[in-house]
Amino acid sequence: MVGLLCAGLLRWLPLRGRAEGLPPAGVAAVRGGSKAALAVVVVELHLAGVLDVDRHGRLKRVVHGSPGRDGTPLHRAARSAFGRALSWADAAAAPAVRRACEEVRVDLVGRELRCGRVRLVTAGLTALAAGVVALVAAAQGAAPTGVPVAVVALGVLLAPVRTLAGRRLLRDLRRRHPAPGATGAGAVGPEEAGLLTALYGRRALRRLLPDFAAASGLLGGRAGRETVARSGGGPYEGSSALS
Repeated sequence: MVGLLCAGLLRWLPLRGRAEGLPPAGVAAVRGGSKAALAVVVVELHLAGVLDVDRHGRLKRVVHGSPGRDGTPLHRAARSAFGRALSWADAAAAPAVRRACEEVRVDLVGRELRCGRVRLVTAGLTALAAGVVALVAAAQGAAPTGVPVAVVALGVLLAPVRTLAGRRLLRDLRRRHPAPGATGAGAVGPEEAGLLTALYGRRALRRLLPDFAAASGLLGGRAGRETVARSGGGPYEGSSALS
């Protein structure tokens, strides 16, 4: 139990983090990681008139202007990647996009909204050890105690990488920004659309940008899985999307 408690503390603390100045892409990364962050950036660039989708479901930059006042390194990396037509999933494999996503991850760890890799590994190994001990105890006749401990250990291993501070951030933002179509939700402007996508993912996209999201593969489907290799090769041929 002591080991499991230590794993939980490593995995979920602190209770409060620093959310000041966090852009919608950062909020999305708290919720769903790098691919969620890139999806928000794609939506924001599209609403700014920077990106459009072709009939093959590939995205391409259509103007060369600024990504807007909320532009981040991830916005700039995405604009660069979409200098040629490719799927958003392939854009996630572009080196500049991967570096920008890593910067987002490091920033979230520094803000204590996401569990860092060292803490994550340490907590996972500690929870795994506690789970194994609990299963051994259950096999030796202490099932009423061992099985619940093993279940909790599995929960620690499978939990999202956000801390309790990250969970609190999402909860507070969702309270202030209801999902599109929910009771009390008002009209949505371009700036709000990015944040709603960050908070609710595909649920928001289906209400706000159903045609664009479906055509570009943001809702899943074939367009999101097409690779640069299938469209004639390129600098990212054969690469896979970020997980």
